[in-house]
Amino acid sequence: MFFFPGVGSLILGQIGQGIAQLLLYIFGVILTLTGILAIIGIPICVIVWIWAIVSAASANPKPMQVEVIHRDERRT
Repeated sequence: MFFFPGVGSLILGQIGQGIAQLLLYIFGVILTLTGILAIIGIPICVIVWIWAIVSAASANPKPMQVEVIHRDERRT
């Protein structure tokens, strides 16, 4: 199973932060795959991973509010 940094922040409602974490992690992976730039890519991946864990663990989840509206079908 794969874990991607940013998904926890997205689930908790921190959309901007989650997208930033996900994009930075993907950028770090791409740099790592080039070989020469792995010196830059690996630290980026580790830093983003730690940032994602800390931000998701310390975030206050925004509760979803659902409003149920009853419509009377007998009225036309």
